[in-house]
Amino acid sequence: MARRILRPAKKTTTLIRDPALLQQKREAVAEAAFELFLKEGFHRTTTRDIARRAGVSAGAPFTYFRDKEDILFYIVSREQDRAEEQLVAVLSRQIAEATNRGTDPEEVLASVVTTLLRAVDRMRRFILLAYQETKSLNTEARQALIAREKRLQALIGEAIRYGVEHGRFAPDNIALKAHCIMVLAHAWAVRHWAFVGELDSIEDYIAFLLPLVLAMVEKRTDAKQVGTRLRRAVAVGTSGTDAKEITTK
Repeated sequence: MARRILRPAKKTTTLIRDPALLQQKREAVAEAAFELFLKEGFHRTTTRDIARRAGVSAGAPFTYFRDKEDILFYIVSREQDRAEEQLVAVLSRQIAEATNRGTDPEEVLASVVTTLLRAVDRMRRFILLAYQETKSLNTEARQALIAREKRLQALIGEAIRYGVEHGRFAPDNIALKAHCIMVLAHAWAVRHWAFVGELDSIEDYIAFLLPLVLAMVEKRTDAKQVGTRLRRAVAVGTSGTDAKEITTK
């Protein structure tokens, strides 16, 4: 039997006339599905399981969504929109302000990566679901997910390129380095079990990771000079407050 693929939602038919109440019910069903998809997996979760978790009748989910695939599409789209809208705005402003002020490149990259990591901590559940269930999306939905990640990656690349232009970072493989930073950031979500007992909070992970990130992009110079700059950049990056503006779940 051919596997069904996820397609964007079609308009559903519902007897609920109050838009606010309809959205509230949709969110309740989606949140119940979110928890089950993470715990049991998309394919093992049934719409009856979702209804039971949401505290509604077995057929109620079909009042708000076409089918189970529609629920997954809704969750992914919703969380992507929240993340991109808030995180991209903060990162873009950080880079723009740094350019205008001529801020030290190490401080710029440390601030950008710190913002990204704190956002990843807030979005851990969604990032884990996206990694687990991307295969359940159709080609169009997967490409949208990848495109948004690439937009975030491009901002990291801008921060690296800023350092290159100021003669502080090596000019090679900027896109690849930005991608590696994204992977390391996502590791806090998708491989969080590996940090249990080693790092107690995202701030611990930031302090651990920033020297590695900055070492990745630095030019080959005197080791003592690099170490001094890394410590200064890490101190500035971990004390930043811009990331606190991000409220993504």
